[in-house]
Parts: sequence; C-alpha cells; structure tokens
Amino acid sequence: MLDKSNKELRKTFGRFATGVAVITFENIKGQKLGITINSFTSLSLKPPMILWCLDKSSDLYEEILNINHYTVSFLSELQEEIAHSLAQKNDHSLDSIKHKEVSNGLIIEGCIGWISCTNNKTIDSGDHSILVADVIDCKENSGKPLIFWGSEYTNLISS
Repeated sequence: MLDKSNKELRKTFGRFATGVAVITFENIKGQKLGITINSFTSLSLKPPMILWCLDKSSDLYEEILNINHYTVSFLSELQEEIAHSLAQKNDHSLDSIKHKEVSNGLIIEGCIGWISCTNNKTIDSGDHSILVADVIDCKENSGKPLIFWGSEYTNLISS
C-alpha cells in the first residue's frame, strides 16, 4: 500500500495531462447545472460508451446519480474561466454561462465537442464513483482543447 502523503500522490497524478470537460444537466427542479471534470475517457465504440469519475463529496453527487441523461462538453483553450467557475462548490448554475440545448441535454457554447449520454451504471470505488454512460449523440467542433496539468489549466502550446 502507498505510504506517501496525499499531497505527494496528488502531485504525481498531476504529471498526467488531461483534457477538461463539463457535465451539464437539468435537475428535477428545472435548474440548468454543470460541473467541471477531468477524469473522462472513452470506454467503447461498439456499443458507444464513456466513463468519468465523480468525487463522492461533490455537492452535486446525489443529483447526478439520480439523473437519466446529461451531456459532456469538451472545453476549448478559451474557456478556462468556465472550467474554474463550474469547479467551485455550491455554484453550478449555467445562468451566467452561454449554453444551448441539443438532443438530450445542454452544451457549453464554444466547446470543441460534445457527447449526449444516458446513464448505464455507477460503480462505487474509493472516494469516487465511476459513472458509465451510453452515448446517444455527439458532435465535433473546431478549436484547441483546454488542458489540466500540474494542478493548473494550460493549453497545447504552453504545455
């Protein structure tokens, strides 16, 4: 078992660059909400599936586990402010963020791609849950990705 501090482990994990995405959905009260994630990956092409991880201490944890569909917007290098905003606890409203409706959900305007999903299963694992989803629709857009590396947002040029 690892005997290093969580700080050292976080720093080590931070050496692995990831893209940045936002999960968006409408809750049962009709509120349009989003949360920043960087633990996203494609899972399968046949059938089309994705997975991502959600911290069990997230203020949106219970709401997300109880929704049937959501979208994933891949943020562009120009959308760092959105990533910061939706990463904060207790303020996940899309009211001040440009977004639009697509099949089965909402996307962040200006994103470089999006995927519309329905829940498949949730796997309990450590302090996170792994959410597996079936892909219903998707679209690629132009632009360069926002990158998360070394506990900071960056882009492909400065990485």
